[in-house]
Amino acid sequence: MKEDENQEESFSSRSSTFLMVNRAQVMDAACSACGGRFAASPTGDKAMVATVGDGSQILFFCSPCGENIIGRANNDDARGHYAWDWAVPVRNGANREHQSCVS
Repeated sequence: MKEDENQEESFSSRSSTFLMVNRAQVMDAACSACGGRFAASPTGDKAMVATVGDGSQILFFCSPCGENIIGRANNDDARGHYAWDWAVPVRNGANREHQSCVS
């Protein structure tokens, strides 16, 4: 294994908290479909955000699951409930007092 891969694996194993960049929201959940982590490296990875029902419930999906979901959306109205975002692992957790800056 290369040194960079070792660093990414080590970083990933330390972080289960993620910043959803475009939502300005910190979360400590896994993918709502497969249960996997969102990003393995400090640079982050693409993730999908789904707004469910009246918009009060938000679900997060890793890139592979998000690609699968959006590929099955039948029309533009359905696709309107999904948005791509970027998940970046946050080391040592985050300040829970300010979990969401988006109202």
